[in-house]
Amino acid sequence: MNRFSAFLLLACSAVCFAQAPQIKSGSTVYIEPMGGYETYLAAAFVKRHVPLAIVTDKDKANYIVRSTVSQNVPSTPQVVVNNSATATVNEGDNDNQAWNQGWASGQQAAASRAAKRAALGSTSVSISVIDVHSSQIVFASSADKGGTTDQVTKTAETCAKDLKEFIEKSNKTKK
Repeated sequence: MNRFSAFLLLACSAVCFAQAPQIKSGSTVYIEPMGGYETYLAAAFVKRHVPLAIVTDKDKANYIVRSTVSQNVPSTPQVVVNNSATATVNEGDNDNQAWNQGWASGQQAAASRAAKRAALGSTSVSISVIDVHSSQIVFASSADKGGTTDQVTKTAETCAKDLKEFIEKSNKTKK
């Protein structure tokens, strides 16, 4: 029983003293080519004031950003058909008829908006920040945006915002 207690104490202390991954403010980062997405990501880092220095030489980087980008663009346009049929109603049902017509009109408008968003497609992105010395993934984030014309930009900005918050939080806990 004593060996088991000693082993348990040793295992718990190793977990307690393990450091959470951190990215130091001002570190250098290399963004791997991603079919043009790296430009959006670099611009988002600058726009969101991510406290990292972006370098173009992989050998001078403290961290490497790897990403996967997936875009889903429908091949055929969406068509919305008006199928609302107006039923004949008694005079006492005028309130219900007005409500039903309003509801049908709202449903049509919602279907039209959904079709327009679907026609724009969607973009899904995931990024990983890897420490070049230990090969440890120290940060990961993902974003999914759809139905906007600037979804690639928005996904990059979401990942940049998440990274900035992670760096600021880890630098605060260090102090």
